[in-house]
Amino acid sequence: MNFPDDLLDLLQTIYHLEKEFMPESNVILNEINKVFIPCRTVLEMEILTSLLLENKNFDDIKHIPETQPTSEQLIDAYHVSGIDALERIISHFTNVILNKLKPIVMYQRDFKQRYRMSNVDAYSKTRLCLFLALHRLKLKFLVIKRFMQELVPNELRDTNIIEEFYKFYYEKNEMNLKLMLSTKRMSERVKNLMNRDDVIENSDLLNALSFKVHLNNNERIKFIMRDIKASIFICRLMFAKMDVITPFSKSKELNVNPERMMVSQDFIPELIPAISKCIRDNNPRHLHTLLEAFDFMMENVFESINNAFEIASGGGIMLDGDETMFSLGNVFSV
Repeated sequence: MNFPDDLLDLLQTIYHLEKEFMPESNVILNEINKVFIPCRTVLEMEILTSLLLENKNFDDIKHIPETQPTSEQLIDAYHVSGIDALERIISHFTNVILNKLKPIVMYQRDFKQRYRMSNVDAYSKTRLCLFLALHRLKLKFLVIKRFMQELVPNELRDTNIIEEFYKFYYEKNEMNLKLMLSTKRMSERVKNLMNRDDVIENSDLLNALSFKVHLNNNERIKFIMRDIKASIFICRLMFAKMDVITPFSKSKELNVNPERMMVSQDFIPELIPAISKCIRDNNPRHLHTLLEAFDFMMENVFESINNAFEIASGGGIMLDGDETMFSLGNVFSV
């Protein structure tokens, strides 16, 4: 059968479009069913920890991972005794997810034979949820970096930049959670597993993040910092089970402690408001200095998280800079 040239052109265009876009859709579908849903408890623990930090100082809980707590000890630490749904989350995290993690050998390896991420089985059942926890931590800093990259000082002089920062962070984080908790793309098998009375619904998780409206700049920054600290805490609980106490210790600067930097007052809580003030006061010289400090800190944070991926994968997963292990969907394209 002979087709008109313009129809052939159309068919070729459709073919190339499908070839370009379908792999990404397949990747997301695969990750939803093989990663995001099976490791959903990581997201639940993140949110529980963020809520815990509303009434508890991070310094009060940051050493808990080193003790490798039992589920009963964690339930007590989170003050959720007697709340069945929340007890089940912590028990599943401790008795199932953490118990899959085995100690790893920490010695100087010959990394000449390391392979790129694409050659590593990212769906390893024992460390899969740890990879997701690290991915979530990295995403939060990626959102912050993207906001700073999109700052246009001349257009924001009369804007509350902290408010815009909070909105941007909240919206991007919510978009990522909705991607991970998607029900439209679940396989039938996963849908059946989720269709139980004792499972906390996706809407419950999202509502837990949005039950408060933060109206002042101080509270907005605190909200973001609690979210970051929650991710660090969950990652450290998982690494501690593998006998790795300082997974975020590596950075380019020998005198820099990346984990301490992530939660330091000198970074997000003070640097972002200082940048905002420079924009408001039209002080480009000081703004340039602050942005250089921001880039320096962010570079060390990303290197330390990438190093944690490397440790968790036994040297198999090598991420560069902003590179992520799992798909971000359209988080940064809208």
